[in-house]
Amino acid sequence: QQDNPAIQTGYRRLTYSWLGCFESLSWWHNETVNIWSHLLGALGVVAAYILLFHSTSQPQSAPEFAGIPAPFAAIYPFSITSKDDATLLGIFFLGAIVCFSCSAVFHSSLCHSQPVARYMNRVDYFGILALGTVNYFPTFHYAFFCAPRLRNLYIALMSLSGSTGIYLACSPTYATPQYRRMRTYTFFACGWVVIIPFVHAIWRYGVRPPTPSCAPRLGLQNTVARGQRIYLIPSERFPECRWPGRFDLVGSSHQIFHVCSLLAVWAHYAAVVVGFRHWRVERGGVCHA
Repeated sequence: QQDNPAIQTGYRRLTYSWLGCFESLSWWHNETVNIWSHLLGALGVVAAYILLFHSTSQPQSAPEFAGIPAPFAAIYPFSITSKDDATLLGIFFLGAIVCFSCSAVFHSSLCHSQPVARYMNRVDYFGILALGTVNYFPTFHYAFFCAPRLRNLYIALMSLSGSTGIYLACSPTYATPQYRRMRTYTFFACGWVVIIPFVHAIWRYGVRPPTPSCAPRLGLQNTVARGQRIYLIPSERFPECRWPGRFDLVGSSHQIFHVCSLLAVWAHYAAVVVGFRHWRVERGGVCHA
């Protein structure tokens, strides 16, 4: 279980059973934050999907979310969505649910056995890179709403990049501890390759619709990037490498990484809602007035 020497306490005894792993969900140990942050994150994504689309006839605000900015509190009817909207948004939400669920199960499985933990480690990497690939699909859809060929091109390029990353991260050879840095930089590269279509959208349309649909994502990109840099500094394990044992239960670098991933999905959700509202609610799906 101890992949990080700076995490010295809080480990669970090996159970050699899935039942024992899931029973440990009610314990307080050094994986509790990692498990519950993404378990609750998966449930939050389901709630966000329900919040975004509601079987009402007209767009409205959710009274229980009064005071929350419109991108997060708006409810839209399924009737104004297109097939492309439903497909790409569905892929995004499914990717987030798969990612967070795989992560929660992986961190739960660490007290099962070494073979199971190694296998679930690859499952975790698959979830991370799958989400890192598909979460940009609806953003590209709304950024290039009137240029479907460009949208499809960037979706294809992102799919190729993500597939390469998934292969490298999920193969038995590259899933070993000695390739940890390479996997981390693979995640980093796959995340930043999307700068190209975002810059292209701004160059093509200027800082106006549809490019504002990219704004929330770019707005939190800096926050997420800061979190990535914490994970990517030479030690890759700050702050626990500086104060071993002090962050065993709360505040370790991997827990910070989990928080950054939640922020990234939240930012994507904001971008998706802004783009959807602009093209489907305000413009009725019409490219040229």
